[in-house]
Amino acid sequence: MPGDELAGKETAGDARVGGPLGRLAARPAARWLSIFSVSLALLAVRFLVPGPVGQADNRDGPRLMCGRGLGLAPVVPHGAPQYFRYAYFQYLPSPSCASLRTYPSSEVVPLELARLLTPVLRLPGTLNLIAVGLVMCAAASVGIASLATGLRLRLWAQLAVAGTGWLIMADAAFFDVDAGPFSDPAALIGLLLVAAGVVYLGRGWRATLRGLALAGSGGLLAILSKEQYLILAVPICLTVVLASADRAAGGEGRAGRSRLRRFRTRQTGAAAAVAALLAAAAGGYWLWDHTSRFARHLHQEQAVNMIFEDIVNGHDRAAADLRALGLPVSWAKYAGDYYWKNVSVRTDPLYARYQGKLTDGNIARFLVTHPGRTISIAQQAAVFAQQYRITSLGDYPPSAGHPPGAVESRVVVVTWLMHRLPARLGLLWLLPLWAVMVAVAAVALARRRGEAWHRDAAAGVLCMTGCAVVAFIPPAFFDGISTTRHIVGMNLATAVAFAVSSALAVSMISRLVALPGRRRWTRATPAVPELAKPR
Repeated sequence: MPGDELAGKETAGDARVGGPLGRLAARPAARWLSIFSVSLALLAVRFLVPGPVGQADNRDGPRLMCGRGLGLAPVVPHGAPQYFRYAYFQYLPSPSCASLRTYPSSEVVPLELARLLTPVLRLPGTLNLIAVGLVMCAAASVGIASLATGLRLRLWAQLAVAGTGWLIMADAAFFDVDAGPFSDPAALIGLLLVAAGVVYLGRGWRATLRGLALAGSGGLLAILSKEQYLILAVPICLTVVLASADRAAGGEGRAGRSRLRRFRTRQTGAAAAVAALLAAAAGGYWLWDHTSRFARHLHQEQAVNMIFEDIVNGHDRAAADLRALGLPVSWAKYAGDYYWKNVSVRTDPLYARYQGKLTDGNIARFLVTHPGRTISIAQQAAVFAQQYRITSLGDYPPSAGHPPGAVESRVVVVTWLMHRLPARLGLLWLLPLWAVMVAVAAVALARRRGEAWHRDAAAGVLCMTGCAVVAFIPPAFFDGISTTRHIVGMNLATAVAFAVSSALAVSMISRLVALPGRRRWTRATPAVPELAKPR
């Protein structure tokens, strides 16, 4: 089980306590299994009691549920709205899926598992999203238990890490999508598994294999969940390779050769193979994205949303911005109108003529040449990120008896804390937060006498912060609508990095504060002959 190499001095003190806690600390596999079981039970209660919760479809669901061999549509009670208001769990085969365009997603993996579990659990339908929610609860519990036991801490500290991880994953901002018809759950669970896996890397062959299994599977889930998250391949692949370097190798010789020797190990070779697999998978998805007619249409739709929601949005520079984008000035009348609005640029007679300008590349050129607009767009996206959870999609099925569009608030600790911040801080808190977390991790890596878990935690913080930064880019600059929902991956990565970096900072500060007293004690001890250590 993950964490079985943790029976060092960090847990030895707990093992000497005796009783159930002492036995738990002395048996890493039992410790992992206990944390997993408690987390799974609490997540299941949070999910199902007093009734199951999910998230209503916002019209994106059919792109996933109809595709890749699923061919399923929700069972909607007669007269009830299909979209936005209610969460529907029961899905059956539907002929309407035959002509619907779909996109690939790693979310298909938990969906297929749930299809197998649906009859086992005696749930109605060919596939029931309640089974999907339970699969996600189990996967999240694997990540929570692996992260907590992977950090070589005393038992009480591992339990604190597990509790914090549970509060993050159970928060309504992240949890509600688990039983929804979306690809986001695969991204969120994948990021947690990556964070858990990274802390095992570089600690020997067996630990590295466990870390690669977690980070590799999590990376595939996150990167391939949808096109927006392909960019996560960059920080994840870099971290997998760099964090797998042998810390004990290369003790003597020139500094440069010593550093290179750390990467000439079988564990680094295995890490490179996993990184190559992740990069190849991302490349395959990218190739589909650039050759598929459906993907091309989707990008065009996103470009329209971005241009007319975030760039040409009613300000007095609309004409100049349209000229810079190579678009007709007459299109200023569509400012603030997204693609599927009844009256939008897609119905304009000139639309076919200028379709070639509605691309990510054209938007990127505009952003690079207009830094002031780029900063304002990023600030607006960061403000949307502060909203943290969406309340425009209902969380309950019609049978629950709640009004249409009602949302649940069973666990909202992280959301509540976020809402304590001034509402429009945006980049004024996000950029300094990322910088501080990177600085904390860098200091932990630079210190030679830090505790063993400091390096593990630092690698996880750097990976999650990198994932947060790159996950911010697509929804902020290339999407245009539903930014709060699309930026959920950035919010989760930031929350995990913040939790671990806070523990890391507290530990390092505590050691610095205690250091003068330790030095005085060390100098005073040899002065007493009978207490001096015999030679």
